[in-house]
Amino acid sequence: MQKPTLDNRGIRMRIGLFTDQFSVGISGQTTSVMLLYNYFKQNGHTCYIFTSHTKKLVDDNPDIINLPGIPYPMKNMKEYRFSPFVKRHMKLIVSCKLDIIHVHTEHYLANVALAAKKKLGVPVVYTLHTMWEYYLDYLSKPINKVAHESLWRVVRLGVFPKMARGADMIVVPSKKLYNRRRRYCLGDNMVVIPTGIDLERFSNATESKRTDDKTVFLYVGRLSPEKSIDVSLRAFAKMKNRENARFVIVGDGPATNDLKQLAENLNITDRTVFTGEVPREETIAYYHSADAFISASKTESQGLTFLEALASRLPIYAIRDEVIEELVEDGKNGFLCDSEAELTKRMEQLCDTKEAPSQFEPLEGYSVQDYARNIFALYEKVIKNAKKEAVKK
Repeated sequence: MQKPTLDNRGIRMRIGLFTDQFSVGISGQTTSVMLLYNYFKQNGHTCYIFTSHTKKLVDDNPDIINLPGIPYPMKNMKEYRFSPFVKRHMKLIVSCKLDIIHVHTEHYLANVALAAKKKLGVPVVYTLHTMWEYYLDYLSKPINKVAHESLWRVVRLGVFPKMARGADMIVVPSKKLYNRRRRYCLGDNMVVIPTGIDLERFSNATESKRTDDKTVFLYVGRLSPEKSIDVSLRAFAKMKNRENARFVIVGDGPATNDLKQLAENLNITDRTVFTGEVPREETIAYYHSADAFISASKTESQGLTFLEALASRLPIYAIRDEVIEELVEDGKNGFLCDSEAELTKRMEQLCDTKEAPSQFEPLEGYSVQDYARNIFALYEKVIKNAKKEAVKK
């Protein structure tokens, strides 16, 4: 039986999506929010995005509501804001007459959303997108280096209990995060709902940026230390036949200059291309121009670029991790490597033989439709339960 679409069930909701990090860059959180917003709007729902920035936002869209805050003083957290005056936004939020609040952050906008819940009695769904234990360098690199667990304890006790208390239901995008719920001080009111992508857009694309017959290795995403792009660069540099290959790195971030310097130190600048930030639509052509997607990251909570690569029928060569093991079957649609040396070996083999794993199975459960329907069904359940609790009181 065909799944019902949101618009043929006659249900209309007023939805508020709250996020601190809202930008045009390559970000799983931003992608998730925009997928939900676009899909809900297309299906007749009223949907708002509440975010915080100090500059003009996208296209003067009245559905994107800027709640100004003060930039964090830390250099690596310039995308985030804070403000002790969350109550000043309540009148504006009340005017939106929300049925459900969906929080995609743990920072300023999370505090605003939880305050709105108290004011309005509106239920809250919270999605944990990020494995914050791997991002503590952004708070204090020296402290994180010598006392990681102590710093992590301070962060998790200061951030996650409020989310556990305030959220009626918690969403995580992978089993990896679900299995770590205790480490994040979160309870069992949690479900796994993977963020989806537009599978057809990636699978049916014909654009390409290929200009020669060299083997092209590709990375797409944020350029930051926790992504371990340095490992991928070293693996590439150790290839004996790298003169027949090129490593294209698509994206931008705080590690850009360090990675360019590393490429120079490794004497691979003539074989490495840093594109900088590109529009999301343009990334599709890069997937279809490459021979393999390369990743050494062990900090992914889901890894949307992995899905995009597989949807583009691009094999993934990656350092083994729980998230990638959910998507890649070793030798069929990619290779899972246990070391940098093994990654180099697999890349050399591809460069020599031009043969890569190509048994791609349909990515069932990872479409935009699957994602939006599952989230919407959760909204319905949470609202229904909240009404039952209200009657009891």
